[in-house]
This record gives sequence, C-alpha cells and structure tokens, in this order.
Amino acid sequence: MKPVIIVGAGLAALRTAEALRASAWNGPITVVGEEVHPPYNRPPLSKQALRGGLAQADLAFRSKASLADISWLLGTRVVHAEVEKGLVITDDCRELEGSALVAATGVRPRRLPLRAGAP
Repeated sequence: MKPVIIVGAGLAALRTAEALRASAWNGPITVVGEEVHPPYNRPPLSKQALRGGLAQADLAFRSKASLADISWLLGTRVVHAEVEKGLVITDDCRELEGSALVAATGVRPRRLPLRAGAP
C-alpha cells in the first residue's frame, strides 16, 4: 500500500496525520519537510525559550500513540510534485510515490516593499 505523503513538517502536517488516523486510515503516512525538528509549539519559543528556560523537548507537541508508525523525513525539501502521479521529488533526488498528496506547508512571513512612513 502506498503512503499518504504530507508535504510540510509543522503543526498542519501533525494535525493532518492525526485526522487521517481518526478517519480510520491505517496505511502508511510519510511526512516530508524542510524543518529539522518535529512539530513544536512556537509561542513559548518566542517568549520563554528566548529567556533561556526551555529546551527543544519542552516545545515539542505530544505525539499520539496512533502516530508512532509515521515516517518523518525532516530536513528534506520537496522540489517537485506530480499530483496526477502522486509523486514528489526531494532535494536529495528521492522520488516518493503516494496514494495521496497533502500540502501542509504553512506560511512564511514576507516583507512587503513599502517605504517607511508610506500609507
């Protein structure tokens, strides 16, 4: 059985995997993402961790037992997807074929080209 491939390794990917298991998907799940750490709670990162009170393990979301068999390909970027074929190609030239693809990449901040003081 081909896995469901989730592209993105943040909270959206974790919640997607949980929803798949809750919907009785017992097949394999592969999560691929550029992030080198498993999904973690970012608000404390911006406050408590910067003050020196938290370790990486303290920020991680608790993993449900139903997710123990998920394959996490962390630190791996998807550079190409062929949706019709259920295929993704990673930055290290791996080809992963799935029964379904999910884009759970989240968002990144972007700077708008505004001048200081512009309305």
